[in-house]
Amino acid sequence: MSEGESSAKRRITCDVPPKPTGISKKQWKRQWKLKQFELNKEVYAARRRDKRRKAKERRREIIKEYEARGEPLPEELVRIPRININQTDSGMKLIIDCGFDDLMNDKEIVSLSNQITRAYSANRRADHYAEVDVSSFDKRLATRFNVGLKDSNHKSWDHFSFHENDIIAEKERSNLVYLTADTEDELETLEPGTTYIIGGIVDKNRHKELCLNKAKDMTITPKRLPLTKYVKLDGRQVLTTGHVVQLMLKYFDNHDWKEAIESVIPQRKIDQVATLNQEERAAALQVTDSSDSGNEEKPLTQI
Repeated sequence: MSEGESSAKRRITCDVPPKPTGISKKQWKRQWKLKQFELNKEVYAARRRDKRRKAKERRREIIKEYEARGEPLPEELVRIPRININQTDSGMKLIIDCGFDDLMNDKEIVSLSNQITRAYSANRRADHYAEVDVSSFDKRLATRFNVGLKDSNHKSWDHFSFHENDIIAEKERSNLVYLTADTEDELETLEPGTTYIIGGIVDKNRHKELCLNKAKDMTITPKRLPLTKYVKLDGRQVLTTGHVVQLMLKYFDNHDWKEAIESVIPQRKIDQVATLNQEERAAALQVTDSSDSGNEEKPLTQI
């Protein structure tokens, strides 16, 4: 890192000038960081390019080592094509409801924008795709795409459409399903011709039953994905927008929820013991014999 880049980084993290009156210290620090980021954007872009270049070089070296030994590449080194030319239309439609802009902070808006880009990537690569509409695409989220993510060319995305207005209000209610983890009514299958609504919000569960209440207010049937029927999740029973889209597309491969869930949800979120059958679970939860070791009995939670 050059001296100029190092000093630019120090200015953002440390050298914040005294705050003006009428604003909190936290707000001023955030504004100052954003301003400095804009001033040093090219420096950061160059740094990211250099990091990607080094990562690619290292990846190529590792691949050559495997080829020289005549060994197959491990799964993590096999790249999935960015575009699946053999895709089939799933027949379902998705709406990402982004009408919650005012309930999120700036960091959460950035997180939601990243989730939408991942949803688009999943829709390009999956064996089955869906027609996706992004509803209520305005305010800070639209600014994020038009400024921070302008190179993504989101207006040209295949099978993705962005709408400033709330298009949900224009739809026939009988053909809509609003997905929310707060209802007890689980989805059995995904039906072609049905439109499924995904709540586009990142709020760390601050707003309880937000999507459920919106579905009720709009007289839309609320349903939840059958996650707990097939696996037990560690922590919150909430998935990101990107994971929901990816999971629903994966379901159409074999119409198997368990297979789709286990292939999409990160393993760190799945309680491995809880997903086993009765015989496997009994073996996994057996206790060690303490008579020989003198130690306390402990369940074998890792298999």
